[in-house]
Amino acid sequence: MKKASSWIALCLLFLTAGMFRAQEEKKPGNKPSSGSQTATAPAGQFPHNYNITPEQAAKKNPVRFTDFSVERGKKMFSTQCSMCHGKNADGKGDPEFLAEIKATPPDFTKEETLKKRTDGELFAIITAGSDIMPAQSDRMKDRHKWDLINYLRSATGKAPEKATEQERQVDTTTVPTK
Repeated sequence: MKKASSWIALCLLFLTAGMFRAQEEKKPGNKPSSGSQTATAPAGQFPHNYNITPEQAAKKNPVRFTDFSVERGKKMFSTQCSMCHGKNADGKGDPEFLAEIKATPPDFTKEETLKKRTDGELFAIITAGSDIMPAQSDRMKDRHKWDLINYLRSATGKAPEKATEQERQVDTTTVPTK
């Protein structure tokens, strides 16, 4: 059962990546809208253009940076992100797939990769996706995106706080979006 759901998720990822790529190739120029901040990074870091508003960049992570949140984020990463970003978040995903989609994922284990990114920016990037990376706006709950961001922060070696027993017991699958 677990293998079947992993296979389905993998197929959906391939299909989604192909659809986004085809759509982007059809758009001449594909210029970002005005009034927003476009962030472009060197190869191996964030190789996509993102339109991030100041409000999005200023958004604070409502999920405390704890071992519990990091563990949840790691599970999400392993099922949704590791094919491209590598099982250790080091940017060493499936080489054949990465070559096919012409992707160079960032190495999240290096502190400089996320150093200049706010949690709000990461949330916007994960939510909106890019021409290669599928958007998680409807596929992932906000809580899961914040947990994922906490996991990425921990991948650089940043140590999370210990979660309280209450945090571990309370159903924390939803987070207010505003």
